[in-house]
Amino acid sequence: MPEMTTLPAPLAALLNCCEGQSPEAMLRGFVMFTPTPHVIHTQAGVRIYTRCALDTLLAAWILDENIDIVTTPPGATQSLEFTVRNGQLHSPSDAVLALPTQPDTRSAEKVYRSFCPYALAFPNVEAYQAWSNTATVPTTPVTFQDAYRLSRDFIGHLAHLSTLDGHGGTRCC
Repeated sequence: MPEMTTLPAPLAALLNCCEGQSPEAMLRGFVMFTPTPHVIHTQAGVRIYTRCALDTLLAAWILDENIDIVTTPPGATQSLEFTVRNGQLHSPSDAVLALPTQPDTRSAEKVYRSFCPYALAFPNVEAYQAWSNTATVPTTPVTFQDAYRLSRDFIGHLAHLSTLDGHGGTRCC
């Protein structure tokens, strides 16, 4: 299991908020039934909408299958496209994720309000900086490759805790 210290403080706080949930339960929590700018396409043809760009990366680890991700940055008309093949993320090299640095982790609902609307994808640091100058919460840019690795660590922690609680591993459905 990865060390808890490998997670940045905001993700470690989210992990504490999610403790006791299996990764599968977490997946159910961030799947939306109405269209959002963050879409996962599975190889079986299922379309899944998520609350934020980070959720698409978390779902990649939970689903443990090849997926296509399409996410639209705020105010943009051009979507960003990513693929996950055999556990490897293929993304534009300049793409970054805005990672909120001070989420309210007192409840899942507060996380959704203080984190998810701001965990967004951008084609590059310049687009992120233009957006962050007007954002209402503090964020930091993280490359998508780093965000993908952090997502793996996060889901690994949840799977480990879930296994300790007797709920199994990370296989979904």
